[in-house]
Amino acid sequence: MCGIVGFIGNKPAKPILLEGLRALEYRGYDSAGVALLTRDHKDFLVKRSVGPVAGLVEITQGVGESETQGIAHTRWATHGVPTEINAHPHRAGQLVLVHNGIIENYAELREDLKTHGVRFESQTDTEVFAQLIEFYRKAVAQKRGVDFNSATTAQKREVVFEAFHTAIGKTSGHYSAIFIVLGLEGDLFGIQNGAPLVAAKAKDGLLVASDLQAILPYEKEVLFLNPGTVLHLGDGKVNTYSVAKMEPMTVKATRIEWNQDKVEKDGYEHFMLKEIHQQPMVVADTLSGRLPLEDTGSFIWDNPKAHEALWKNAKRVVLVACGTSYYAAMVAKYQFERWARISVEVDLASEFRYRTPVLEAGTVVGFISQSGETADTLAALRMVNEMGLTTFSICNVPGSSILREAAFEYSTKAGPEIGVASTKAFTAQLTILSALALDVAHLRGTPKEHVEDLYEQMQSLARLPHDMERVLARAKEFEELGASLSNKKTLMYLGRGAMYPISLEGALKVKEISYIHAEGYAAGELKHGPIAMVDANLAAIVLAPTNEVMRKTLSNLEEIKTRGCTVVGIGDEDNRDLKSLCDVFVGLPKCSTVVAPMVYVVVMQLLAYGLAHKLGREIDKPRNLAKSVTVE
Repeated sequence: MCGIVGFIGNKPAKPILLEGLRALEYRGYDSAGVALLTRDHKDFLVKRSVGPVAGLVEITQGVGESETQGIAHTRWATHGVPTEINAHPHRAGQLVLVHNGIIENYAELREDLKTHGVRFESQTDTEVFAQLIEFYRKAVAQKRGVDFNSATTAQKREVVFEAFHTAIGKTSGHYSAIFIVLGLEGDLFGIQNGAPLVAAKAKDGLLVASDLQAILPYEKEVLFLNPGTVLHLGDGKVNTYSVAKMEPMTVKATRIEWNQDKVEKDGYEHFMLKEIHQQPMVVADTLSGRLPLEDTGSFIWDNPKAHEALWKNAKRVVLVACGTSYYAAMVAKYQFERWARISVEVDLASEFRYRTPVLEAGTVVGFISQSGETADTLAALRMVNEMGLTTFSICNVPGSSILREAAFEYSTKAGPEIGVASTKAFTAQLTILSALALDVAHLRGTPKEHVEDLYEQMQSLARLPHDMERVLARAKEFEELGASLSNKKTLMYLGRGAMYPISLEGALKVKEISYIHAEGYAAGELKHGPIAMVDANLAAIVLAPTNEVMRKTLSNLEEIKTRGCTVVGIGDEDNRDLKSLCDVFVGLPKCSTVVAPMVYVVVMQLLAYGLAHKLGREIDKPRNLAKSVTVE
């Protein structure tokens, strides 16, 4: 959830490090810090501040302007409250370190180090790791009879490598870290032990970061490090080793085609608003080259033979995800069961590993994640891989851990998503899942009476960008509607069928960026408890496209209408029955069953944005949240 940046080169490091932190600030923003190796190589310049990166920029003005080596970090607090003393980097003797993830046994390590006279300043597991490496650096140097300060570069590296390897062996947990050492100018060490790290050799130096955004302005060829990889930047090279035996290993470079202008606001007030408006393009990009060439042909995927074998032999599907991705999986359940006629189970990744799931042969397990690094989802994937079942992934970040470790991948093409509350990554996931559901229906032999409907649904996916553009043309209308709900204490989102998970997503967006209490419900569940909440302080947003359950949704709407709440109905523009029951009616163009979730969720996003904007919230960086949840 935090951000890491490191640089060694032939130009000033501070601007690169600070710009990298700005690019990664969406990952964590409780505090930030930077450490630079001074020009005389005799000390570190360490600066840390509480709050956003802007505070760090302010306190580093006029200092560290010519130093060419350093590391930096932006933090989302786990161990220890957000204070300057708990901010990274952490210094221990002759090294300074930044870290993402969690050292699960840090308390025991801390107590053991205390018995050896080590003193701690912070509450963090990060300082424990730094002190542990420094403790073993001293011990290894003493064992080898090496005066570290006067030793050769080769001797110093041997000492640090052995100390680092020993320290890693003492820790448990999923994490990554990088550090630099006094006396080893031009060297940087790191570990990818379950939290992402990306490295690159650029024109002006060597870079490492926890996310692509900090590297792409300088280099498109990047190395995604796998778990269990030790990193050494030095002598103008990116060197990688297996953590098990510290043997050299080769990591293949990946070229990333994202342009830097994709992470700028392009005139929008917030990244979230820009990303909402990017969705037609994102859907078109995600479908590009994948739509069927013939009336009843299959979609076109990478590795088509493997794809066909995967789905023709599937007996059951399990989809595992967290948060917004979980709601995408819920929508997919309706679609796979409706068209492909295959049983689908949807599971929260944070619960999946701990309930002893029953996964028989023939089960295909899919893992959905925006970042491809979601800790719970990644751990669940690894468990299923160990069980020997077939896995696939749907992710947005090329080269991410979940994409690499699943047997089959379906990449979305949303590009970098900066706003913490997901918008375009969600619709890209829905697009892939919808196309998969229709394609699997074709591969498994849809009954003839449904073939025409299947092809119609396929064609509607091709028209989806146009349908979304029609909704976005009314963006101000939906933002103003959201703002008009700012006096309500509770928002209740209601829907049936695939509109039920879209209701959940609509409520989540409100909670994430406005902090207003909101809940999503299956409309048929109203009488089983939620209707007790309905009064004049509540607004109900009812999603009711014209389909086989629309009449039942209207019945539920009447139940709440009589109890004094404000009713906002969203449905087909010619639905007079729905319009007559609503205080506010939002008429949308009629669309097919498969694309309705993607069209309706755009309205949900704009309502939440308008509400949060009215309340003056920090929309791109809501409190307590981080973009990529890389710890359990």
